[in-house]
Amino acid sequence: MEDDSKIARLLEIFLQNHGYQVKIAPDGEKGWEEFVFFDPKIVIVDLMLPKFDGFELIEKIRSVDQEVGIIVLTARGEVENRIKGFKKGADDYVPKPFHLEELLARIEALEKRVKKDELLRVGQVIFDPKSRTLTFPDGTETVLSERESSLLYWLVVKAGTVLSREELLELVWKDSENISKNIVDVYIKYLRDKLKDYGGMIKTVRGSGYVLDT
Repeated sequence: MEDDSKIARLLEIFLQNHGYQVKIAPDGEKGWEEFVFFDPKIVIVDLMLPKFDGFELIEKIRSVDQEVGIIVLTARGEVENRIKGFKKGADDYVPKPFHLEELLARIEALEKRVKKDELLRVGQVIFDPKSRTLTFPDGTETVLSERESSLLYWLVVKAGTVLSREELLELVWKDSENISKNIVDVYIKYLRDKLKDYGGMIKTVRGSGYVLDT
């Protein structure tokens, strides 16, 4: 996540040339959306991001994912900010200006340490958030819509925790005030139908919301 478009484009080209798939986000809000939908293995975060800063973004990422590798990239070189970044959950820190080859070396080193399962499970169903695909024990597959995939992702990540309709609206639709809560119920039904025999694992908690039964 980098708010300087020239630096972001340079990093994108450089990393793509070294075999990486890259997603660029100009601000913290978009960075969070990209993280949720693409579930990356490594995240590079600029602390000076618009909308909400890199510290808040790191904190949000760590609240749902303890495995993803996080490198802080920023012009702020003060010791206090490094310490704060590490306390929020960053793994490494690269101050600007930086050499691309050094950044690549740090990414490669962090990548070796990161053990990130790309696939999630709902009972015996394998859920791939990147391809939005459900694979059933008999080998058949079903592709989810973007909203369905995001909704299931949060139910799986927060398995065992009751999520209110308001929380799900904020996580999936990014708006808990202007969208009817009924849309959550509609998409829960979609998910249950697509999960077939495993749809019953998504439980309704009357007056509270929904929870994925573990």
